[in-house]
Amino acid sequence: MTRSSEYLDSSAQTEPAGMNLQTNEAKAMAAGITVENAALEEASQSAGEQAEATTDQANRMAQATQDVLEELQEMEEGAEQA
Repeated sequence: MTRSSEYLDSSAQTEPAGMNLQTNEAKAMAAGITVENAALEEASQSAGEQAEATTDQANRMAQATQDVLEELQEMEEGAEQA
């Protein structure tokens, strides 16, 4: 008669060699993806900051253009009245 203690618990069995290799490859791949994600996040933040700076500069240029246009209109009105 076979005792229950003689049966191997499935959790006590060792993993096949290929399974351990796959697990290590998966861990390495996950680590690589994590590093890539961090780099992409940093690049995205940098791009966002550059876009904000560009938008601010464009707004300042638009305001300066508007100011010059108003001055030219005032000069033109002054020339017409003279």
